[in-house]
This record gives sequence, structure tokens and C-alpha cells, in this order.
Amino acid sequence: MKLLASAAALLCVLCLVPPAFAAKGAADFERRAPDRASARIVAPRPFNLVGLHWRGRALPDADIRVWRPGGWSRWQHLGIHGRGASDPIWVGRARTVQYRLSRRVPGLRAHFVAVGRPRVRARASQSVDTPFPYVTREEWGADQCPPRAAPEYGQVKAVQVHHTVSLNDYTPEEAPQIVLAICRYHRNSNGWNDIGYNALVDKYGTIYEGRAGGLDRAVIGAQAQGFNAQTAGVANIGDYTSVGASDAALGATADYIRWKLTVHGQPLSGPVTLTSAGGPESRYPAGTHVTVDRVLGHRDTGKTACPGNALYAQLDQIRSLVVSGTPFAVPSARVTAALADYSASYGELVPVNGVLAGPDGNPLAGQAVELQVNSDNAWRTSRRLTTGADGGFASELRPRKRMYVRVRFPGSADVRAVSSARLLLRLSPVVSFTRAPRSGSRGRRVSVSGTVAPRKRIVNVVFQQQISGRWRTVGRRAARTRSGRFATSFVPEFRASYRYYAVAKPDLDTDRGASERRALRVR
Repeated sequence: MKLLASAAALLCVLCLVPPAFAAKGAADFERRAPDRASARIVAPRPFNLVGLHWRGRALPDADIRVWRPGGWSRWQHLGIHGRGASDPIWVGRARTVQYRLSRRVPGLRAHFVAVGRPRVRARASQSVDTPFPYVTREEWGADQCPPRAAPEYGQVKAVQVHHTVSLNDYTPEEAPQIVLAICRYHRNSNGWNDIGYNALVDKYGTIYEGRAGGLDRAVIGAQAQGFNAQTAGVANIGDYTSVGASDAALGATADYIRWKLTVHGQPLSGPVTLTSAGGPESRYPAGTHVTVDRVLGHRDTGKTACPGNALYAQLDQIRSLVVSGTPFAVPSARVTAALADYSASYGELVPVNGVLAGPDGNPLAGQAVELQVNSDNAWRTSRRLTTGADGGFASELRPRKRMYVRVRFPGSADVRAVSSARLLLRLSPVVSFTRAPRSGSRGRRVSVSGTVAPRKRIVNVVFQQQISGRWRTVGRRAARTRSGRFATSFVPEFRASYRYYAVAKPDLDTDRGASERRALRVR
């Protein structure tokens, strides 16, 4: 960590205002709204965050305000994150909410989250995996918002900037409660696995760990539909539609982005091309190649006004801070991989092994590595492994087609991601006879049959006769296959020694494959 000491010192300014632990006993509850475009709802107990959802595909404009001591809050516009649901809004502490919609919608309900009052103030910590202090999931109360399933991992090619559309008059003590409330709303109202964002930043410049799975890892969130597997998302807590983010928030956002891109081996600026996975909330249909900036706003890829007009106008400032800030020196690890056999038969197990070492050459134990294969111009993870005490790892592959193989280390805060050299694993189809006669009669048909795996459209059966001590081809049959089976026949013209074998020609998936040669005595 000495290498990152200067970066840590720089980012300690983010934690001058210590955040608060969220109170225990967080709860969610709902109330059915009157069948009107505008109405008031009195909740059965005080709440801190509220959102709306309804049946159907309607996309109305939606605003809410709450009654608090001193009168009504200002009207707050709600973002619509998908068909039939709004984004949540933090309101502080209230009991009564009023909504207004641009049109009536069926089955309207208000979803409330109560997290209580702040109790204990705590300082942000610094993880051994991360070069800056931040509020961990444990510290903001994520035990009250456990993920539904294990995290999934993708890549980080760019970072999307968001805002949470919460009221801006929150205190430092309330900020971690906002994170918990958003998490519960995303999980319990939206039905997501966990909080949607990978990280959050409050207006005081404090960074919060978002979705579980490792702040330094490429955890797939729910922050930018169509692009979640290729980007990370950082959300600014507040509504930045007409008011810009504070200097502290901009600085913390830039520091997180600079670190996140560096950890994943990405440039800090310039364009990057992403491929949309589609979805109703995405601006682009599946398969569309979209070129964006490394630092972009949610609206650049999604059908949304996020991160608000004011914060969107500050993106150039964030980009400048990302590039001009103190760089994080993240050295690269070294990973080697080897195949026990570089040419295999279909269905055969091929052992793979290797070693992961740090920049200093010492083994990296207990680290996750990914055994990846590429047979269609795209890398996919086949196995996830953990290195042993000596940094070693071992696994097996059962290839279904010719492929490249590599081992990838996703990286950490201390060590940049790295991949081994790619290895070409060649594959031969397995061709064999199920009916292989050893004798026959001159002028009478000899029938043979067999199988090929993987399935091929045609198998060539070659018949040879021994003439003057040499084998000469006297017949060739192109047998069409059905469900991997083939059959053909041959009429020998002489009483002599023959032999035959079957061949599957090379194609895009496999090399050439041939059966063993079978002897045939013709009388």
C-alpha cells in the first residue's frame, strides 16, 4: 500500500464530515392511492423515502411533495425508471405525501421506506483493497438490505454518472440512511437483486460502497439498462436538475472514476465503443454499437433525464478533474497458463494450469481468476478459480469446438487486471464405425455405418485396394449424416485385400478427423 499512500492522503479530505450508521429496524410498507390524478396519502407511520408504482405501460409525469413541520416541501419531479414505476425520493422525515400525475394510472400504490433516526456517527474506513476511505456496506447498514443472489461480473469500459433525485436538504448524518433506503426500494419495490449503483457520493464529498461484490471489481449493477455489463455507475445523492453538485461532490466523483478506470486498465479520457444489450429503458436496441465518452451521463444511453440538467452540464468539469487529478499507480500482475495438450479429440478433457504472481514476482494466493474461452470472436468465462498458496491454479476444459483459451485476473485496487497469452486449443471430431465388416464377396455390396461427433453434415468414406503392394483409392462415398450417424456401401470388383476409413473434413469448428482403418478381405 506504500505505492498508494499519496492517493490515500489526497482522498482523506472526502471524510472530513463523518457519516452516520443507519438506525436498526428499517421497514418497507405500501398504501394504495386513490384513483385520481392527484391526492394526499397519510402513511401509517413516519417514512423517509417514497416512490410510486402502477399497473400497465403508462408513462405519466409525476411529482410529489411532503408535509413536514413548517409546511409543505417544494414539488419534486419523479423520474420514471421503467414502465409502471418511478424512482424513489428521499424526503427526510414525513407522514403525509401528496402526488400529482399528468394522467390517471391503474393500480397506483405508494411504496414507503422507513429507516428511523440517525443514532451513531462513524468514520469512513479504508479497505486494504481500496486506496481511499469510504463508507462500506456494513457501515451504512446493508445487513438490512441483503442481496437476493450472488453478484455477477462484467467489464468496466466507462463510468456512468447519475443523481438519485432526492431532496437536497439532507444532513451528513442522514446520507448513509439515504443509501440504505434507496437499497431497500431498489430491492423490495423494483425487485432488483441489490442497490442499482456501484457507488454513491453525497454532497459533502463522501463515497459510499454500492452493489455488493467488491468495490474494485466489475460488478454488474442495475444502473444503465443495456450497458450494465460494460460500465460502472456512480450516483450523486440529491436532485441536480436545476442546482449543480458541490465542489466536494464533483471532486469525490472524479476521484472514484479515476480510480475505477485505472483499476480496470482503461484510459481516463477519450471515446469508447459499447454494445447495447437492449431493453425498454435503453435508447439503443440490442446489438447497436454506441460510441460514448469514458465519463458519460445516464441520459447518453438511457431514456431518462438523469443525471439532471445541472449535473450533466458539469460532466466536462468532472472529466477535467479525472484527467488532472493525482493518478493512481496500479501495477500489473503476471499470469501464465498452459494446456496439457494443444490438440484434443471431441469429448476429451484437457487440463489447464498456471500461476498468478504479483508485480514483485511473489505468488498471489487466494485470488480469483477466470478461465476464459473464445470460439466466436468473444471471450466468455468458463470457470472461476481461486489461486492456491503458491499462486497456482488448475482446472479442465471439455471443448466443443476449436477455441482460444486464456486465464484472466480481474485485478484489484492494488494490482491491475491482466490476462495470459491466448492459447489455441485444436479439436478433432471423433469418427468411428458401428458396422464394419471384415469380409465380403466380389460383386456383392458391402455396407458400413458409423457415427461422428460433433455432428457434421457429410462424412466421406474412402475405400482402398491393395495393388502391387500399394494401397490405391478405388471408391469414395460422401455419406450424409442424420443425428450424427452415417451409412454407405461399396461393391468390390476383385478378389483382393481392401481397407476403408471415414473422414470428416476440417471446418470452422474442428480440424480434420478420421476413423481407424478397417481391413476387408474380398473372396
